[in-house]
Amino acid sequence: MHDSNIMDTHPLSGAFLSNKLLRLVETIADQGEALLKSAGIVIPPRAISTVLMIGELDNVTAADIAGSLDQPHQLATQRISLLMELGLVTKAPHATDSRRKVLTLTETGREQYTLMIAMLENIRAAMDALYDELGCNLADMAAKAVTSLKDRPLIERIGTQSTE
Repeated sequence: MHDSNIMDTHPLSGAFLSNKLLRLVETIADQGEALLKSAGIVIPPRAISTVLMIGELDNVTAADIAGSLDQPHQLATQRISLLMELGLVTKAPHATDSRRKVLTLTETGREQYTLMIAMLENIRAAMDALYDELGCNLADMAAKAVTSLKDRPLIERIGTQSTE
């Protein structure tokens, strides 16, 4: 993936925010994967939040993770299956509801979780420094943008502009 493309300099570049953000996400994911590997962490980058929840919450299930992370249940299940294949997570019946399967970290999973937490602290500090460099907390702004666009979608924003 390139650092820039024609949409960065095109007169309509402001309409291509999703392209720019996708490149940012891929850049962070690629660099994050390299950081994880350098620390001996085998947790896939896109499963970090899943492992975080399993490590922090008691009696957590795939449905809990999907709901909390606002992900499709199938995606959460796929990530959990991968973590199980890696020997990081196990499933056990819920104490009071046999339909639910509780997720727990294995011994290897707990070791990886500890390494992951230390790396996440380093990443958080690096991102805070990046936000200072940029003069903007991108994480906060992204959350605000999502909320704003859900409150007033683009179609409404365009409709408002065309009638002014």
